[in-house]
Amino acid sequence: MVSKESIQQELERILASELFGGKKQAGKFLQYIVNETLEGRGERITQYGIAIEALGKPMDYCPTESPAVRVEAGRVRKLLEEYYASDCDSSQHACQISLPVGGYTPAFKPVDSARAQWRRLGGKRVQSSGPKVYIACQSPASIRDDRLRNIIYKIRSSMPVMLGKLGTVQIALADPGFAFSYADHALEYAWRQHQAEFLLYSEAAWQSESPKLRYVLIHTLSREVVWSTEFMITNTEGDQLLDEMYARLVNEVFSLYQGVALSFWSRYWYRQASMPEAYQVLAAHVRFLQDEANDLSFNALWQVCQKRTRQYHDDALAHLHYAVACLYAYMLKADLSESLEELWQRQALAALELNPGNALAHAIFALNCYARGESELARVEIEIARKSNPLDIGCERLMATGLCALRAWDKSFRLLNDLAASIQEPSYPDPLRTVPCLYYFRRGRYIVHAATEAGFNDLGSWEQFGELVNHCRAGECKACVYSINQVVDRLQPAIGVGLQEYVWEEKRTSSVNLNNLNTLNSESIQ
Repeated sequence: MVSKESIQQELERILASELFGGKKQAGKFLQYIVNETLEGRGERITQYGIAIEALGKPMDYCPTESPAVRVEAGRVRKLLEEYYASDCDSSQHACQISLPVGGYTPAFKPVDSARAQWRRLGGKRVQSSGPKVYIACQSPASIRDDRLRNIIYKIRSSMPVMLGKLGTVQIALADPGFAFSYADHALEYAWRQHQAEFLLYSEAAWQSESPKLRYVLIHTLSREVVWSTEFMITNTEGDQLLDEMYARLVNEVFSLYQGVALSFWSRYWYRQASMPEAYQVLAAHVRFLQDEANDLSFNALWQVCQKRTRQYHDDALAHLHYAVACLYAYMLKADLSESLEELWQRQALAALELNPGNALAHAIFALNCYARGESELARVEIEIARKSNPLDIGCERLMATGLCALRAWDKSFRLLNDLAASIQEPSYPDPLRTVPCLYYFRRGRYIVHAATEAGFNDLGSWEQFGELVNHCRAGECKACVYSINQVVDRLQPAIGVGLQEYVWEEKRTSSVNLNNLNTLNSESIQ
């Protein structure tokens, strides 16, 4: 179904084109039949009506004696076919107008967004990538308030830098002197000029004498509003206000783990008949994390990462997400055809070399270092990752979860506590989020044993769980780990190494390599 507004805009573009520019009769003919159809009178369009209303024929015009209308209809039909035959033009249309043979009622159909216009987008790109975001904001010159105007200037300068650090999106910037008369023009320009799939627009406004900033994110191909919000501007310092806004943008909208924009984008392309090859790695990763966390989607992610890195040895994004997938493979105990230890190290190094300064690249390299027993280097890389993009909460949570998987419980809890303080969540750490994320609980025998009533009672029932809850909420990480240790030893007395001893003796922890971890995990989890 094509909207009336889209049809009217498409008609205006056709009439303004060079092809129709010098053909007034054809333009009037097309305008008349389209307008009549939009008014609900398409089935009643006649040769006589076209001749009198569109072509300016006299009232005594006789269709049986003059072929003028039929000739002009054939001409319009051929002009429309020629207009849409151009590849460069076809990528610009929200809908397609045609005149079927044998009648005078035009037909309207949406343009398939996955067809020819994406050939140049997917064909020319070698590097894997995410969607392009066209960043536009209100002209600062139109704002009288000095503080608001200064904030808009800062947004224009700093937002591309902040979003560019993520590595999940590409950035396109608006010409500072370019203004749009209405939103559809901005959407059309973003797609036509930049092939940007999202328009991110910000503006300043007043509400009850209080200034505020509005943000809206629109998908240019479907014209759907993906996200919008408002920020009230108080007496907060400008830089602090921007940090708060960017933290929300990064984590709510564009983050790999929970960003609504990437989720929308991934789902959109999986609904199409085809997807540009450059998009396949990131789209598969987002799908695995946000939509379908199962073996099937993990295998799809693994295979596309493997394919892209073999095809393009310098594909920075593919190597980065392949390295992250290696962590998932370790956590999921995936059955691989090659040594995970060697593959993970190779991909982590490649990710770091090809993505210098990227927080996720340093994070996954840090986890790999810890798995190989290089705890000092891991600690340095963790700090670099945190400083590279302090607003990316998802990256820190990945490190915390990865450290849990590697049984570095103390380091993981430290990250989670620092994270909780930075995002000011008074209820954090909540055991319903913290404890289940621990690898021992998600993948270990604890969950299997606790699934039955008898097993749950054997583990201490609600009293034991309440003890863990109290330790977590009080920030008593060591006591929590000690309680976990007691419960696990009750299940698996043959391990021989308690978690408390394993965690809190730093020298022993630093000497553990990946093979030892695999052996220990296989004994305790299976």
